[in-house]
Amino acid sequence: MTVEWGVIAVDQALQLPFSPSSHHSWDERHMTRHPRQRSWTPAEPTRRRFDLAAVGLGLLLLVATAGCTGLVRSDPVYASKAATTAAAAASAVETAQLAVQEAAAGKLFGRSLAQTLAEAASDAGDVQATFDAIQPPDGRADALRDQLDGLLTPAVSTLDDLRTAARRGHVDQLPSLAASLPRLDDRLAQFQKARQ
Repeated sequence: MTVEWGVIAVDQALQLPFSPSSHHSWDERHMTRHPRQRSWTPAEPTRRRFDLAAVGLGLLLLVATAGCTGLVRSDPVYASKAATTAAAAASAVETAQLAVQEAAAGKLFGRSLAQTLAEAASDAGDVQATFDAIQPPDGRADALRDQLDGLLTPAVSTLDDLRTAARRGHVDQLPSLAASLPRLDDRLAQFQKARQ
């Protein structure tokens, strides 16, 4: 993952419409790959929540991926990168939680739901892979990486399970699959706060 990738993510996010009069939602522009097929258009509150989530996650991914490979020579720098990684992963988790809640309320479904969860899973996996590519400077940093990976791995696994269920149309399974996400979100937030 490179800085350019993060810049593209932010650029796409910042182009999202925020005006209530806009007719092109984030789902339509960034999730629907077949414009000729009729797709679901979310209600304005739902669309705006996903717009804001996309902008926030894009910015976090840009920060998390900027210069995050290779050797880090000090514990404070490594801890800072770990905190940024935890924040980006937490954003992906929160996006998935919101999608599951909207699906349970009948406000998000079909291709839009599947794409939202697919992107959340992909983002979380990319964040973990990028962080794991950083070489810890010493044994204490090794322990920190193990601690963060202990949160990232179940988060990525859960988001992958949600993506698979949504693609297979098993929407009824999403709430139970997502049951662990609030706790993971809290632990990622605590990890980040402790290392800011």
